[in-house]
Amino acid sequence: MNKLTICAVLMAVLVLTAAILAQTGPDDIIDSYSWNEVYVVKRGDTLWEIAEEINSDLDPRLIVAAIKKVNEIETMIRVNQKIVIPEK
Repeated sequence: MNKLTICAVLMAVLVLTAAILAQTGPDDIIDSYSWNEVYVVKRGDTLWEIAEEINSDLDPRLIVAAIKKVNEIETMIRVNQKIVIPEK
């Protein structure tokens, strides 16, 4: 391998590492919002739709994961269940 190829590979590894370390996770979402709004689940509600209403710019999977973590939800939500969500 020549020096140029080695430098290109090392640069790619550094960029990939930086991208992985910069990823937002559920804990980052939890820390960036005030979680003090109580929402009562209605028939037909999904965590995905609730997440999209909270912030349509972020990946809903992150907000869903944060909601599940804050409310200790293992699987599904139920009608009339009270969950804490971030202020919109």
